[in-house]
Amino acid sequence: MLYDIGLLIFSIIYIPILVFKGKLHRDFPERFGRYDRIKERELLSASDRIWIQAVSVGEVAVCKSLVPLLKEKFPGNDLVISTITKTGNDLAKKLFSKDALIMYFPLDFGFMVRRAIKYIKPKIYIMVETEIWPNLLKELSVNSVPSMMINGRISDRSIGKYRLVKPFLKKVLSRICAFCMQDIVDAERMIELGASPDRVQVTGNMKFDAQAPSGVEAPDAIRRFLGLGLDDTLLVAGSTHEGEEDAVVEAFKELVLEFPKLKLLIAPRHIDRVLEIEKIVKKSGFEPVRVSRLSATLNTQCSIRIMILDTIGHLNEAYSVATLVFVGGSLVKHGGQNPIEPAILGRAILFGPHMFNFRYIAQVLLKEGAALQIAGQEELTSCLKMLLNDPVKRSRLGDNARNVIARNRGATKKNLEKISEVLR
Repeated sequence: MLYDIGLLIFSIIYIPILVFKGKLHRDFPERFGRYDRIKERELLSASDRIWIQAVSVGEVAVCKSLVPLLKEKFPGNDLVISTITKTGNDLAKKLFSKDALIMYFPLDFGFMVRRAIKYIKPKIYIMVETEIWPNLLKELSVNSVPSMMINGRISDRSIGKYRLVKPFLKKVLSRICAFCMQDIVDAERMIELGASPDRVQVTGNMKFDAQAPSGVEAPDAIRRFLGLGLDDTLLVAGSTHEGEEDAVVEAFKELVLEFPKLKLLIAPRHIDRVLEIEKIVKKSGFEPVRVSRLSATLNTQCSIRIMILDTIGHLNEAYSVATLVFVGGSLVKHGGQNPIEPAILGRAILFGPHMFNFRYIAQVLLKEGAALQIAGQEELTSCLKMLLNDPVKRSRLGDNARNVIARNRGATKKNLEKISEVLR
């Protein structure tokens, strides 16, 4: 009851905020279990679906290694992938529109999730990472639909909040058949919160199973598009958050005096911040250019110093031509963003002190000499300067990063085995 009251209060506040920010979209009624006629027909056309809930971009990206294996292993079961964020939904459509029905996850009110379950008719429900929705899990249990967690994790920041509701959470967790956790710390935390130990296992991090991007242009073509000359070096600040662009631009402003061939590409985690970032860049004396406005017909654009990536799904292309990569979300207390994407490509990676959302990955990369961690803006500048002066060090970091990824693969197949076991 208290959960439902809290959810109602949150919704009353949350929806007007979305209206004010202009973030309501045409498919938003799906969050209330309401579907247009086309999707309704699609939903009614099949049953015994495999339902995957991937809240946003990061969780959707994890599914890239899983979806092909599910299609091969269970050819008779249709897939549904639900998301909460629009960016996650857009990426899911881009990646999986041929393999799955893409929809929005319903708000966790009993009557809404009952309606969604009625339409989806799942044979199993799979939550990617820590997607615990009490009313949905209850209704799935009532309908004898097994649910499981894959790539599960509990961050340093969230464990304290979960402990506050541990008595309530224990009953909710009892409805989950299996917990496939990323590492031993995550597994121990899940058991501490009330999950039955015999349902918890460590299967590894599926992010390590990501593949180098395919179907993208060759690096030479990307370099030409970005206006990079043969001698130019590129610093990519990937998935940055508010408070980080100032530090990156200030570091670049100092570095470019010593390295005149250096260019900077900023890829904000949320592209609705592009205008804000343009103001930061202009304040530092540079004229930013949005990548979407670059001309593919120009072989060189020497006057461009700083570019802003304002499109979704192209960060890997930027990483593929980067000399150095700074992983965002780590200078501020956000918890970091995924460093595996540039690691797969063998880039020299550095990140800030706040990587608690990717704790295990960051620890492995640092232990194996595959990344560098800096404490703040001053150290960011000095570390970048050191790497720009030392191509051997950059190459060693990149090679080590590739090797770390190769040694840690296999989580997706282990999770697939557990999915098969639950379905049996």
